[in-house]
Amino acid sequence: MSWGLLLALAIAVRMISEAAARKASPGAPPRPGALGAGTWHAAVRLVLAPAAVVLAIGLAAGQLWCALLLAPLVPFIAPWLVARYAFIPLGLPRVAYHVTLLSDWTWRADRSGGAALAAAWALCRARRPDPATEAWVSERIEGADERGGAVAAPRPEPLRGAGVAAGALLAARRGDLEGARALFDSVAGFDERACPREARRIAAGWLAADAASRGDWTAVHDRAREGGGRALSLLGAVAARVLGEEPAPGALALWLRWLAAPRRRATLPLLRRALAAGEGAARPEPEEPEPCAAKVAEGDLWSRAVLRHATLLLRPCGEVSGDELRRLAGAWDAALDDERAQAELRERALSLGASGAQAALGPLARAVEEDLAAALRAARVPHAAWDDLGATLGRTRRRLRDELLSEVELACDALRRRVDERRELPALSEWREWTSLRAQYEAAAELVGTELRRLAFPKVHADVCHAAVWLFNTRKERAIANAMFRWLLAEAEALEDARLAGLQRANVGCGV
Repeated sequence: MSWGLLLALAIAVRMISEAAARKASPGAPPRPGALGAGTWHAAVRLVLAPAAVVLAIGLAAGQLWCALLLAPLVPFIAPWLVARYAFIPLGLPRVAYHVTLLSDWTWRADRSGGAALAAAWALCRARRPDPATEAWVSERIEGADERGGAVAAPRPEPLRGAGVAAGALLAARRGDLEGARALFDSVAGFDERACPREARRIAAGWLAADAASRGDWTAVHDRAREGGGRALSLLGAVAARVLGEEPAPGALALWLRWLAAPRRRATLPLLRRALAAGEGAARPEPEEPEPCAAKVAEGDLWSRAVLRHATLLLRPCGEVSGDELRRLAGAWDAALDDERAQAELRERALSLGASGAQAALGPLARAVEEDLAAALRAARVPHAAWDDLGATLGRTRRRLRDELLSEVELACDALRRRVDERRELPALSEWREWTSLRAQYEAAAELVGTELRRLAFPKVHADVCHAAVWLFNTRKERAIANAMFRWLLAEAEALEDARLAGLQRANVGCGV
């Protein structure tokens, strides 16, 4: 029996089960990809599974002809295992999609999303996929887009956790790693009823592997705590060894995890690096010399501040620490408060006909604050690493808070305006817009602190809740709306806003 005939038989069984479901519920709309009235489950339990057991017993007894009949039944008995370990590694998106649609046990919370994930994963493993296949996979994930005259196949079901993971794989396939990270990270925000465990495991494994490729072993270690298979277990052990976490795994434990993990040839360099790191020994970080400390005369506060500032501007973007920013701000505080410097500025201002020293110090202080704020944003330095009571950093913090607050409010206004105008986006694009807004809010809160969260959350809550209610009631995208409600509830509880928390508990209780 050929694989083409096998797939045709599977599709025929699904069509019959859908017809039975429509006959049982004539008022319900047909759901492509859904099995109706338990027809498929009954067929597997009562016919296919017993037949497979009998054939397996015959094969064990030496009847080799049973293998010819048993092989076509395997995709029906264990469809996800066949797709995962046969069709996905072979890079066959269409076959992986249709076989995974039969997998109710693994993907029962999101069968169509799981099938799309299998297709996207197979597309990533394909050596030379043709554009038509890639477009076909994209249609299964991103749904229809009838604007501009292009009509694609509609999504069979509302977007759920596995569908988001499929979109993340497709984004990674297209080279959008930042978008893939954001989508994979958002999978954890779905209710368990709308996100299969396998989708969470795949998301955690991809994020851990991505963090390991960037050398972010702290993120790898955090992901490994969630659990997620043999590969993630190996990466977690390597991260613990490299970071010197206690208790660090020994050499034997590392070798055993490496032997149990897949893709051993690719992970062998990671194993060697972990073994070379030494058991429980963290690598000391090299101390950088004090910048410009020996190049200025003792007591020359202005030269010291200017040289520190020049050193900061010459550093690569994003490679600035909180200690460096505090030292620079402290140098400017000392220079701007120096009485001798103030006297020199007053004399200089009088000779030039200026109104006073403050006329020159004001623009200088604002320029310093702008540079510090830009360095903080580029390096994404958390507020706890640089925030203190210094005058320069205090003004910088207020400037940064106002800038970030305005940007978050503009993003909320854009979301509100689109919802009020009923401009619909495909479900995955709706989710991308929400995750982008959430990431912007959380990044701003990490930079500035709780003060920004308290100022921005009422606006974020009003507009995001408005959009989520529209998605839930009008678009029938209940899973992604529920995930938005869940985030709003967690944030309201963190900020101790009892009124908004009560509202979101009621919204979350509406289900998925």
